[in-house]
Amino acid sequence: MYISTATESNVGNESTHCSLRQGRILLLSYAFPPMQVQMMPAVFKPMASLARLGYEVDVVTASSFCKELPLDDSLLPLAQSTFASVTRLDPPGGLRGRLQQRFNVLQRVPDLMAVLHQPTYEHLMDLDLTRYDAVMTWSPFHSVNAAMARVKKHRRNIRWIAQFSDPWAGNPLEINRLCKLWNIWHEPETVAAADWIVHSSPYSLELMFRGNRQGLRAKTGVLPHVFHSELYPARPKTSDAQIVMRYVGVLYGRRSPEPVFAALGNVFARRPELRGQLVVEIVGLVPPEMLQTAAAQALPQGTIRTVGTVGYMESLRLMHDADILLLIEADVRRNLFLASKVSDYIGAGAPIVGVVPPGASEETMRELGAWYAAPRDIAGIERALEGAIDHVLVGTGRPWWNESFRRTLSGEYVARQFSDIIRES
Repeated sequence: MYISTATESNVGNESTHCSLRQGRILLLSYAFPPMQVQMMPAVFKPMASLARLGYEVDVVTASSFCKELPLDDSLLPLAQSTFASVTRLDPPGGLRGRLQQRFNVLQRVPDLMAVLHQPTYEHLMDLDLTRYDAVMTWSPFHSVNAAMARVKKHRRNIRWIAQFSDPWAGNPLEINRLCKLWNIWHEPETVAAADWIVHSSPYSLELMFRGNRQGLRAKTGVLPHVFHSELYPARPKTSDAQIVMRYVGVLYGRRSPEPVFAALGNVFARRPELRGQLVVEIVGLVPPEMLQTAAAQALPQGTIRTVGTVGYMESLRLMHDADILLLIEADVRRNLFLASKVSDYIGAGAPIVGVVPPGASEETMRELGAWYAAPRDIAGIERALEGAIDHVLVGTGRPWWNESFRRTLSGEYVARQFSDIIRES
């Protein structure tokens, strides 16, 4: 067996589980604490909400075998008290493992978790899957779907709900040719075998069901990423002498703060009284050259400050304490999916300024009532910045968002939608 020496079990702990049992779910996802990957929170939050709704959730996931991926222990206590059991799988050992290590390129197609295909398949085949109302798989490690599709060939009566947090075949952000070919080959098998397919964006759903798959659309749905209210600090926002506009995340390539710097420079030129009152804080990785542009250097000294990468719970604290949150998306023709971080921003409650192209994020900003503009619309970004800044300066404390829309992104709301799918799939 390739299972780690211990399965973390929490059966019988009633501290966070609803007393009214709704059913039992097996979650199969390689993105789970303490693995610190972008999609880990997107998996954790709705499944924790399902557990709080009354579902007993068992988890099968990856052990922390991949040293290239950082670790973050901040969600482990909640995982321990929320999920019934967590089983962590290791890559094969012995001759098979050594052979896979020799062919390093192939073992990483389509992703770093591809080495878990056989251990995952064997473990699932050893389980009594009839105990579960459904097996739920979550990407973005798409190799997890190949393992479940293989199981489904032998366990056809098992309900399988496949959730896609980003586009799969045809993903415009995928540049590896081998991965592209693997995705094109394996996506149809998953689409055909799954009993229900969930996307977090209608754009990625449309991408999957282009061409001749329209007859399968009856088993699809779109459910957004969620925020989990209990993860934020249970205290008022900390005060600061300046207005802190905070970006949390990674900046790279076409996802650049340059439009914000240029627009903010124009705002300072028209409203010099704001100089020294505003700080742009970037939390996470940012290429040094992005901070050395003419627009960045033209801002008053001390306007830009950087903070290194932080753990997930610390990122939520920083969102909670921000005066304004900056959402900066890549300057592309159309954004196909809504990042999980957007829901975390919304849950934090701070005013949001979105620098977003057409697509999922823009539509969310509009429905929410946030301030936003396209990355190349410097004048529009100026107006968005000033709108949020003036809202903070007025200081009424009144909600700025569309509450009915915001509620649809809460963990509790989306968990109930998942519950309906579980019952119907």
